[in-house]
Amino acid sequence: MNKKGLVYVFTGDGKGKTSAAFWTGVRMALRGRRVAAVQFYKEARWPTAVQELSRKFKNFEVYLSGKGFYQLPTDHASKREHKKAAGEGLKKAGQLIKSSRYSLVILDEINNAMKDRLVKVEDVLRVLKNRGKTHVVLTGRYASKSVIRVADLVTEMEKVKHPFDKGVKAVKGLDF
Repeated sequence: MNKKGLVYVFTGDGKGKTSAAFWTGVRMALRGRRVAAVQFYKEARWPTAVQELSRKFKNFEVYLSGKGFYQLPTDHASKREHKKAAGEGLKKAGQLIKSSRYSLVILDEINNAMKDRLVKVEDVLRVLKNRGKTHVVLTGRYASKSVIRVADLVTEMEKVKHPFDKGVKAVKGLDF
């Protein structure tokens, strides 16, 4: 019997990291367990299907903790605002994990937040160390070597081909 929750990492430049994490969450919720997710970079003005999970499942909570995608042409926030939002998201994640009320906590795009230096790797590792029996899934490109070392499962999604490369925009329901 595992005394500590497992740590899963879905990383790489391919599509499917968030989908894998949230499907893991749906499976857990369907088994009657409590799930929470903190979405780094996501905000209410960019609604996605996964944000509706809280309305579909009483035992699945989704928290938005972002100011949009950092350093993209559509970025409307300063680095300070991004850091503040990410810091609040990590604090929330730590509270959710430490509470022991959840079987699974998803940290969506946290790897990107570490790479962009919006949160410190050491702070994320501290949260993971204090997970108790709570399972944690981390997503996003650029997983740090330190996170990979403490993870129980690491899957790297590799992009072979993507419609975006041909100028095809994301499709509602298929991509978000």
